[in-house]
Amino acid sequence: MFVFIGCCLTKRPPVFKLCHRALYLTAGGNLANHRISNYENYFNKAAKRTRAPVLRSLQKYMATDLVYLAGGIPNSDTFPIAAAQLRLKDGQTVHIDEADMKVALQYGATRGKLQLREWLTELQRRLHDPPTLPPPGVSPSANSDMITITANGCTEAFSKILGMVLEEGDSLLAEESTYPSVFNVTEPLGCKPAIVKNDADGLIPSDLSNVLCSWNEAASGPRPKLLYCVPNGANPTGANLSLERRKEIYALARKYDLLIIEDDPYHMIQYSRPLLPSLLSMDVDGRVLRCDTVSKIMSAGARLGYVSGPKQFLDRIVDLKEGVSGGGSALVETIMLKVFQNMGHDGYIEHGCRVANFYHQRSQLASRTAEKHLKGLAEWSAPQAGMFLWMKLLGVEDSRHVCQKLIQKGAVVVQGHIFCPASVNSPYIRVSFSYASEADLNKTFSWLAEILKEQSEQ
Repeated sequence: MFVFIGCCLTKRPPVFKLCHRALYLTAGGNLANHRISNYENYFNKAAKRTRAPVLRSLQKYMATDLVYLAGGIPNSDTFPIAAAQLRLKDGQTVHIDEADMKVALQYGATRGKLQLREWLTELQRRLHDPPTLPPPGVSPSANSDMITITANGCTEAFSKILGMVLEEGDSLLAEESTYPSVFNVTEPLGCKPAIVKNDADGLIPSDLSNVLCSWNEAASGPRPKLLYCVPNGANPTGANLSLERRKEIYALARKYDLLIIEDDPYHMIQYSRPLLPSLLSMDVDGRVLRCDTVSKIMSAGARLGYVSGPKQFLDRIVDLKEGVSGGGSALVETIMLKVFQNMGHDGYIEHGCRVANFYHQRSQLASRTAEKHLKGLAEWSAPQAGMFLWMKLLGVEDSRHVCQKLIQKGAVVVQGHIFCPASVNSPYIRVSFSYASEADLNKTFSWLAEILKEQSEQ
């Protein structure tokens, strides 16, 4: 356990620095030839048919001396916004001048604004030091070389990945309690969850191994080729995967040739420092597709996320987006880039420390308040990151009716069954402590205690 007290600004963040060579040898690999060379076998039929749209491919000529008459681009002289100033909470002002605003008001690049992608790539280098990321100044060339593209939050990022890999009848490996939006994507695709047990320390590698080694294709369909996990502050459990479990999971991914979606919106708000190393930091093969977002520490309304992973895979996502939805908001990306440049990478990491401290204090308040009202009526583990308490209601088979009674009293929490891919009854509830006041927490937990005591007396 690493105690987190305050924030220490350094040129490089206080993360675990792993020896990739040692990690790889531990996993039983051959350093001479370990990279995935081709991702075609992971793509589904629709992804294999995806091609870069011709209209979008002509945009490469926009920045040249050629007379560009190919784009359906509105004349920015007709737009009413000329420039902008942003006042930050520390008193500084960030300016977007007329030249930058003119660009920001146009359609955005599908991959994301170049300067923003470069800034985010350097952030990934500082936070994770990915083995597949080319050295500074060297362009990605191999299929497995890491690149970064922007997305409309983590949800769009992982939904695009799922849509590129899964076919009807496939199974997605996921924890028995996990973020439910992932199944809003897989269910319409005709895909099933392959459930892996978890506990207060996250996904259990031994159960993942059992699921994979005992897989029966005749009964269950093709062996899964994709694992979805939230390694830090898991939603809803609040658990962080230990370093040892991360190593074991990555070794299993190599053994069974899995791709991993590392959905990590709470990475910067782990309550302890050093930050636990990401799966991306261990990825010597190019099998991790990491989804990040600025929603939790900068702006939820910006809807700015980014994906880091193998060049060939992300290039195919770009082709798909260009043909259907295009890029994200150039205006949002310009605003966020200006703020990032003002903060610098060290400032961003320092801000993440402050946000983590904030949520740690709130988690302690929520736990203390729950202890006061619900001792003997519910059980929970102290969250290690994020903004949720995952509480098991004792003597309750399914929490739905309890949640309905709590609404009648005046408070809303989330019933646990919606986080269970198998759609089973669940005695759990998820309580968010991100913005509730101490008074609101006291009222909610006292009402919940009343309901549970009434139920036990019936």
